[in-house]
Amino acid sequence: MRKYVRYFGFLISVVIIFGCIQKTFAEDISLTATIDRNSLTLNDRLQLTLTIHGTQDTSPPSFPSIDGFTLLFGPKISAETSIINGVVSISKGYTYVLQPAAKGKFTIGPSTVEYKGKVYSSSPVTVEVVGAAPSSGSQAPDMGKLVFVELRTDKNEAYIYEQVVLSFRFYFQKGLPVADLDYGAPATKNFMEEKLGDQRQYEEIRDGIVYNVLELRTALFPMVSGELTITPARLKCNLIIQQRREQRDSPVDSFFSDAFFDDFFGRGQKRYPVERTTGSITVRVKPLPEQGKPKEFNGAVGTYNMDVSMKTQHVKVGDPITISMSVYGEGNIQTINEPVLVLNNEKDFKLYPAESNTQITNREELIRGRKVFSKVIEPQKTDLKSIPAIVFSFFDPRAGQYRTITKEPIPIAVEAGEQEMPIQLTLSGSNIVSTKQQAQILTQDILPIMTNLSSLRNQGNRICTNPLFIACLSIPAIAVIASFFVTRQKERLQTDIGYARDKRAHAIAKKRLALAKSALSRNASEEFYSSLSKSMADYLADKFNISAASVTGDEAGILLKQRGVGDDTIEDVYRCLTNFDYRRFSKDGGTKEEMDHSLKLAEQLITKLEKQL
Repeated sequence: MRKYVRYFGFLISVVIIFGCIQKTFAEDISLTATIDRNSLTLNDRLQLTLTIHGTQDTSPPSFPSIDGFTLLFGPKISAETSIINGVVSISKGYTYVLQPAAKGKFTIGPSTVEYKGKVYSSSPVTVEVVGAAPSSGSQAPDMGKLVFVELRTDKNEAYIYEQVVLSFRFYFQKGLPVADLDYGAPATKNFMEEKLGDQRQYEEIRDGIVYNVLELRTALFPMVSGELTITPARLKCNLIIQQRREQRDSPVDSFFSDAFFDDFFGRGQKRYPVERTTGSITVRVKPLPEQGKPKEFNGAVGTYNMDVSMKTQHVKVGDPITISMSVYGEGNIQTINEPVLVLNNEKDFKLYPAESNTQITNREELIRGRKVFSKVIEPQKTDLKSIPAIVFSFFDPRAGQYRTITKEPIPIAVEAGEQEMPIQLTLSGSNIVSTKQQAQILTQDILPIMTNLSSLRNQGNRICTNPLFIACLSIPAIAVIASFFVTRQKERLQTDIGYARDKRAHAIAKKRLALAKSALSRNASEEFYSSLSKSMADYLADKFNISAASVTGDEAGILLKQRGVGDDTIEDVYRCLTNFDYRRFSKDGGTKEEMDHSLKLAEQLITKLEKQL
């Protein structure tokens, strides 16, 4: 019977997997046209790639109309299938190499492909061809188009306490290795900040060029009205070219193949420092309107709803009733005040301060969460038929008006409490007499005097000398001492950030290495080297109590030298940080044997550092 159950479960799993894949493949496809650069000379060549996303079972897309260029060769066909977080994505690319024939600005027209009776087309791309580069040297690429940063908000005008999403984006051309990222966050004075999710990494096409994008997002809540300024953000990084290429296929290769970079950086790598700064942003913050403001309004701004419940509806006078009021929605959940109980008579109920519990349920797109208020009330009369109505008011910035949620009274049944017996501290005269009359002599015997004291002997072992008894007495003392040290340790972990990061660094690094090992088993090289890079950088950042973005090869070497770490170990750390960053952003992920060697090297290096730091 057990065999058939397993077989049936296997069939269900197969059906689910194929259903998910079919659903993925059944979605609409898309066609994109990308180029390796949008500005070139007459001596350069242009790579045009037409990519079909969502399927590989189509005819080649039509070649677009192109003026001012000659087709040299192509297409070179490539197919790609990937599974990320259970999502299957497939694509097929057709790459052409073009030679410019004249100077000027030209437009590569849209390409089309037909799939299941529907025609899909790409967007046109603009290219500029300038005069030939001087023969004395190669033309430097436009660094502003290779690497740039942006700082944005989802709105430039908001109400006070309204949620504003701030996003910082770092763009670098796909295939361009970058390392040693040093991020300087903007100053957000007069805003309350909440982090939104983890760092995002995706691809974006701009002017026909594919960029890798790293994005950091923050939820801001303005605390005052007026013109508030968000200062510029800054990012420093190094562009890395791992080795000289014999054939120069892109302006990046041409620029970084100069002998100057070979001689200066050495070791087969060329590093080019880049610093980018965004512009500042001004947000106009409006005060909340006075018109239509409810008397129950306590400053909540956002979009909310409310649930009310209680455990019992049958109580006695003076018995506690716990009301659970749950406010949930989108906004600054932590600053929400408790809903208001509308009392007809203040003497009907005795009220106690509410206890609250806040839970942020979503940090991806916006701050969403729930705040639960537990309020205890005690009915004071038997004629009460329900608890008071509960009202919560907030300002909805999208509608620009106040809204009020009212929960109707919940019926209750109140019974009379038990009659308390009065305590009589004094007795009247008649009671005293009757009490005295009730006193009786129970015996008139005279007890003999004990004269032979030597006959009093110990009838057993004294318990105070029993080792087990002594051990039991010492347990509370040991527990108090242990509790003192545990509490002290917890307080230090909570108050001393540097100490806490140092103690947890090794455990966090082992978790990162476990993620890398999982990525290795799936042969996901980019995810593998990303986990290795974060494990090393985060471990060193925690040990030195600095930000992970500040952990560069040179900075790590200086800090390790100050801690007395050997030169060989420092050299290994530098090599690992550089190699992992290069592999992470490069198309060359290496073989599985190289990945396995990198994992073992990272594990050994972190173990060695844990003993020395």
